[in-house]
Amino acid sequence: MWNRSRLHGLALTATLFLSACQHQEAFEKAPLSPGQIEVVRLSERANLAVERIRFWSGEMNQPRFFLALVPKTKVPPSEVFILNHGWWDRPEDLLKDLKVDQVYDEMLGRSEVRPAIVVLPDVRFSSFNQEFSDRYPYHNYLTLVAEEVAGTVSRHYAIPFERERWGIGGFSFGGYLSLDVGRRYPGRFGSVSVISGLVDEQWSFWPSQPPPAGPLDSQGRGKHTIVVPGPVPRLFLACGSEDRFFSGMRGLHEKLTELGISHEWSTGPGAHTWKYWSSVLPLVFRFHLAGERGRVQSKVFPQEPLVGVTPLSRFTPVHAGNQSGLGPAG
Repeated sequence: MWNRSRLHGLALTATLFLSACQHQEAFEKAPLSPGQIEVVRLSERANLAVERIRFWSGEMNQPRFFLALVPKTKVPPSEVFILNHGWWDRPEDLLKDLKVDQVYDEMLGRSEVRPAIVVLPDVRFSSFNQEFSDRYPYHNYLTLVAEEVAGTVSRHYAIPFERERWGIGGFSFGGYLSLDVGRRYPGRFGSVSVISGLVDEQWSFWPSQPPPAGPLDSQGRGKHTIVVPGPVPRLFLACGSEDRFFSGMRGLHEKLTELGISHEWSTGPGAHTWKYWSSVLPLVFRFHLAGERGRVQSKVFPQEPLVGVTPLSRFTPVHAGNQSGLGPAG
């Protein structure tokens, strides 16, 4: 998993660049009361609209927001895929640098994926240590994303909490966050994808018997606390072979394999960059939302060529070797 001394170095770097990470746009500074929801339509494409939803987060004690890619369908979408950005990024960067809205719009137009609400949450935090340190065994991103963002989406778009309707994934820190959510909420999220992520060496993965609780927070929650029990979700892991997190992701793949946990593992030439992530993005959409033309058969990805991505074995886990850095930026 990660090397602790390098993690402390990351914490210092995060502190130095915190101001850039926490830049707020004008809309983020507007007042918002607890219980209030603010919805703004930002743009439209042929097959979807992009909305921004602000809500009050009790966990963060401040307004937060997410972007939602809402398919234009006669029958409202009945599924949700939450896609999380990296540590240094903003939700808008997934549109600007990954072109998530364009890729999803085109795949919808080709009927490669089922229509679902694709949610891009704001997962920026002011404290690097609080999100990674052992002193905080239950991080606040868990409540923010799995409870508050998901709850707001469920109510606003009338999508029930049935695990086959919900998936979560992310890049870099967003992948780390998604895997942690998937460990603790397997009864809520039926599919999880981790791209170029970090992994905590102390995490357990859907054990038949709970491990020792370890340190707990003031509410009795620790690293192994399960909030919504359920079966092991479908898993997709991917990382470029030149990525600084590659050894950790490969270790996760090996650990899951050792545990007998079925998953998809994809790698190929590429680093911790938007370019590699762009090459993987269609695979991520197909994994979570395969439509009639793009449906995954027997848990094996379609064998069509994709630059920079080589599908490998599908039965495999994680031990995340020495890691440093958190970006492409993220």
